[in-house]
Amino acid sequence: MYLRDIAWDGFRNLETRALTLDERFNVFSGDNGQGKTNLLEAVYWLATLRPMRAARLQEFVRFGGTRCGVEAGIEAEGLVHRLEVRVEAGERVCKRERKPCKPSEYFGVLAVVLFTPDDVGLVRASPAERRRFLDRAIFTGRPAHLADVQAYRRALEARNEALRTSHDPILLDTFEETLARHALRLNEARALYVERLRPFFLDAFAGIAGPGLEPALVYRPSLVAGSVEEMAASLTADREKDRQRGFTARGPHADDLGLALVGRSARLYASQGQARALVLALKIAEIRLLEALFGLTPVLLLDDVSSELDAQRNARLFELLHGFRGQVLITTTDASHVRTPDLAHVFRVEAGRVTPLAESANP
Repeated sequence: MYLRDIAWDGFRNLETRALTLDERFNVFSGDNGQGKTNLLEAVYWLATLRPMRAARLQEFVRFGGTRCGVEAGIEAEGLVHRLEVRVEAGERVCKRERKPCKPSEYFGVLAVVLFTPDDVGLVRASPAERRRFLDRAIFTGRPAHLADVQAYRRALEARNEALRTSHDPILLDTFEETLARHALRLNEARALYVERLRPFFLDAFAGIAGPGLEPALVYRPSLVAGSVEEMAASLTADREKDRQRGFTARGPHADDLGLALVGRSARLYASQGQARALVLALKIAEIRLLEALFGLTPVLLLDDVSSELDAQRNARLFELLHGFRGQVLITTTDASHVRTPDLAHVFRVEAGRVTPLAESANP
């Protein structure tokens, strides 16, 4: 799959226009604050219906405006599809093949994997950030996972409220059985994904950082159970302590994705360069797993990644891109950092204006 063309109007600071994209490499060069990341955010929103950075949909709308939209033609398996997402009257509207549709009917045409400068902090970030990464990665290949996450959150909120307001054991049993069912589903999905991701992660990290660092990747659930009944029993055992706390302490909302080097916690001991390599390896592994499981090659969005890598790791990144079969959209403040293996379409971004430049093998 790849984006054949993309158009936007009223989106952040970007001037309204349409672009034709190369099916392999597209480089967007410009100074900071000119709109390069906004362009990638438009693609990410189109693919996922979720914001990359914004807390509210209205943040997508150009200052002083009331609406915005992004649409694109996507070629997948020889067919051309059209996706569109808009903010109208403060509400999100999505269309597929130019017809309004539900989110459940929207997905399946475009998948993206995003790497931003903020991602390099994932190794030292809170467990919540690593859980968010994990759920987003699962969602890319299985959009229904989002509904599972949302169902778990609703069940968690319901039990927390019941802990604060009710002493009826039958009512709490009901809430805990519901929460246990959703928790087990989420735990199983995450554990399976990490198990499948691990060999691709180890291979990608060796390619970026070289041998000798012995990386490890493990899912760490806070509540382990083999059945809904066992999960519910654990929640029941925690009930009084959780009542005193005022919230549910254990469950998928408290789990973590563990990363280590040579048997030591990467969060505590990895250097900045090693942390960057770990995150980049996770992203590359995510792509390779999608290809292996679903025959799906996503669009890769790289937001100024080269500035976060030293020269050696940057060179290895672009060596790895030689073997990537999909489309890549890259932003950069210094085009000399970008060494694409094939001809690239190059665009200049300045004050929200995106201008095509000459095609170049090494922009």
